[in-house]
Amino acid sequence: DTLLPLGKQWYQRRVRGMGKAYEALGRCQQNEGKIEEALESYKEFVNIAKDEGNQDVYSQACASLADLYNMLGDYGSAVEFYEKSSESMETEDQERVQLMNISLAIARSHNQLQSFSSAILHNTPQLTASLVEWKDYRDDAFMMASRPATACTDSAQSTAQEA
Repeated sequence: DTLLPLGKQWYQRRVRGMGKAYEALGRCQQNEGKIEEALESYKEFVNIAKDEGNQDVYSQACASLADLYNMLGDYGSAVEFYEKSSESMETEDQERVQLMNISLAIARSHNQLQSFSSAILHNTPQLTASLVEWKDYRDDAFMMASRPATACTDSAQSTAQEA
């Protein structure tokens, strides 16, 4: 009976060590410019961390993979793994949470810009119409957000006076 808990502890340490080894290997490969190998190492780190069940380690693994995808310009994959990292984060470290939110927002923005750049480059009437529609929507949203608070208050006061 006492061997089973010890065996589980040994296995968990071994798995955690393997995950950290894949993380370190991925960083080395990335620094050496061996990007495909780094991707595979980070993916293995994600799989090991997921199997381990430690949410913070899984969050870090997903963030490492997302960072590499972001660097490669694969913003869709970066968003996917930043979201997984954010969802699994179990920390009170507000700086880490804010950094993750910023990274996710940047990847989302790049992903959207990539889509619109493609629409401009391929310049079909349908893509151009879609881009103009999006711009009109953004202009309307901006105008509503930038309206001074006094204008809203003045409008409400004049409506009240009419009643």
